[in-house]
Amino acid sequence: MKTKAAIEQAITMVDQVRQAQFSDGIRLEENELFIALHTCAFRASHPETGKRDATEQHRKWVERWEILREYIVEQNLGLVYSMIGRLGSRKVDEDDMQSEAMFALSRAVDRYNPWRGYRFSTYACNVIARALMRRGKQQSHYRRLFPVQHEMTFEKPQAMPDLDSDVYVERLQRIMGDNLGQLTELESTILSRRFPARDEVALTFKEIGDEVGLSKERVRQIQNIALTKLRTVLELDPLLQ
Repeated sequence: MKTKAAIEQAITMVDQVRQAQFSDGIRLEENELFIALHTCAFRASHPETGKRDATEQHRKWVERWEILREYIVEQNLGLVYSMIGRLGSRKVDEDDMQSEAMFALSRAVDRYNPWRGYRFSTYACNVIARALMRRGKQQSHYRRLFPVQHEMTFEKPQAMPDLDSDVYVERLQRIMGDNLGQLTELESTILSRRFPARDEVALTFKEIGDEVGLSKERVRQIQNIALTKLRTVLELDPLLQ
């Protein structure tokens, strides 16, 4: 059971993260961030019994966990670009590499144990490196099986509806509607601008950045984080297995 001191420390750490998001140059201690992250996750999954506001307490701990997790991911985005620069392959599309590396970084944040004694950057770089090498091997294997020149016309939708595609879209709509990916308001806004309804025009990263007050690079990073969350939920959806 998490001690009262650990709970208070986690709440304090969340407040410090909120302040750091609006102040340049503030860097919080890595190990304390992860301990607070674990505390929030524990409290969210182990609500206090006999409490009438157990649901509200659960929501608050989940929200605190999301704030810490997003901050840790943002602070370590440099690892993604560093590992892509070292291990990236011309055979793999840049967006695919970034998506794979972002997913690996998020997975590393979720699985890192701050009590093991090694630095998170060491652990995360290993996770990202394995993901990129695995993606490169998959692409090489695909090219050996299908050594034809890629044609964009092959990807045009056919006239007949595809059942699997319909199921995929339906499940994605449900995930978005119920926010099963636990997207933040900013993440949802960016995705809605980048992937609007059929009759609307998709905005560029710069246009969205001007709207929300962020750089186009920051908008792209947030989009990748949001897509990683959705991808994780979709991969666990039993109807898509």
